[in-house]
Amino acid sequence: MELKGVIAKIDETSEDHSMPGRIRNTLKRVSKELKRGDQDLAVRITTAVYEIDEIINDINIPMHAKTALWDIISDLEAIKEEG
Repeated sequence: MELKGVIAKIDETSEDHSMPGRIRNTLKRVSKELKRGDQDLAVRITTAVYEIDEIINDINIPMHAKTALWDIISDLEAIKEEG
């Protein structure tokens, strides 16, 4: 999977109004950071995974949101391993 595809998935998820606002805001911030080209890709991905993982650990997050976030993390880690 390419980074552009993952960013598109993040953007789509951040526009999903069934997601809690905190998740949508974090995903928008993560998307913006991933699009920046001034840092190494591995650093940007690691930062994104860390931020998303922080949200997943909240017990108040609905299961469908956790599943979507795990999917995004999986895609990001796959890109990191390829690169």
